[in-house]
Amino acid sequence: MAADRLLNPSDETALSPGVRARAAATLLRLALDETLDAFMTRSTGRTRMLCLQWYVTPSVARQWYTVWSGLSAACHYRTYDLPPTPAEVRAWHQDVNELLRVLAAARA
Repeated sequence: MAADRLLNPSDETALSPGVRARAAATLLRLALDETLDAFMTRSTGRTRMLCLQWYVTPSVARQWYTVWSGLSAACHYRTYDLPPTPAEVRAWHQDVNELLRVLAAARA
């Protein structure tokens, strides 16, 4: 996954750790969005997240929204905010992998 390569660069890169972490957060949020798009084709936008609890357990839907919100906040550049740390993004990465696995199982 491209987010892995950004969080664990194999060679010295010109990008700072903060820039790599923000780019990885953007890719992880995109993965969540695309998976939810494929899972729920008849609804759009925020409606999908609200309806998700009817297709998976409410705790999974809450975790989805929490991770998505954290990634969304991390993706937006604000001059007064620090970028997410690589450790934060790695934790979100684990959560995203788990959520994608749960949604794939619910789809089957």
